[in-house]
Amino acid sequence: MIRAKYVMCKKAAVKRTTSGREIVYKMMGTGCPGLPVVNEGAEVVGVVSMCDILKATHEKGAGMNDITAEQVMSNVPVTAGPETSLETLSKMMIENNYSFIPIVKGKKLLGIVSGREIVETYVEPHLYSGFDK
Repeated sequence: MIRAKYVMCKKAAVKRTTSGREIVYKMMGTGCPGLPVVNEGAEVVGVVSMCDILKATHEKGAGMNDITAEQVMSNVPVTAGPETSLETLSKMMIENNYSFIPIVKGKKLLGIVSGREIVETYVEPHLYSGFDK
């Protein structure tokens, strides 16, 4: 069984005060479909997606520099631990309509797993054949 800790992206996160423009640049640079929002202690306090940014700019007429992560983030993020199976993560994403899940230890961010990482294990299963068998 492949677990989150084997496929998660490294820490990619933003702070509550990060502007919409900075969030988009970070998503583009990391290839992540969304990012966890963390406090000063690196604890996950929310998540922000590209759709959240688009919604704020279209519905509120706000510019990218006029919005912050705190204004558009989901406040109660669904998270998982590093030992969570990819099957469980897939179900969590489907049930919550999320494109990624923050992976935490306690509340501290370790990384994220997106649908991309999960699908890659199906496309290239030989790369993961030695994990937890």
